[in-house]
Amino acid sequence: MTENKANKFDLMVWRVDVREKTFSRKAFPQTWERLGGRGLIARILVDEVPPMCEPLGPHNKLIFTPGLLVGHMLSSCDRISVGGKSPLTGSVKEANAGGTTGLHLAFLGIKALIIESKPEDNTWHVLFINNDGVKFESADGLVGLGVFDCTKKIIEKYGEKIAVVLSRNPKS
Repeated sequence: MTENKANKFDLMVWRVDVREKTFSRKAFPQTWERLGGRGLIARILVDEVPPMCEPLGPHNKLIFTPGLLVGHMLSSCDRISVGGKSPLTGSVKEANAGGTTGLHLAFLGIKALIIESKPEDNTWHVLFINNDGVKFESADGLVGLGVFDCTKKIIEKYGEKIAVVLSRNPKS
């Protein structure tokens, strides 16, 4: 992710379909305007995810949302929330983190990054996001690495001015 700042009026919802490997940018609904973080995740789930869908199935969504105060340069306010329908409880689950990821998303003009669908195979990819959009790149050489080694390799490839979000590979 790059650090080019977006105007607060240019905030968009970015949708990534991992099955089709496509993405789109769209204006967000007015009903989402005063929401961020956990509140926005809950609203998106209510609006878009069928209540009886399988949490690990293709109808659930993985949602990344910067908090409302991200980018205001206030201490401890550059937070990001990540959530979806929980496989454990069947209800909304959200995790919250600090770091620079929320800030990078906000600078790209992303109000919500919504990962949709389900891949057809078990191939691992890096989802690279910048001002130009989204690219799916092979994760060969990263699968099986621990978090620190994986992050190091990603920074070596994409440079130090990025934010990294990754999940620990359950096989490592």
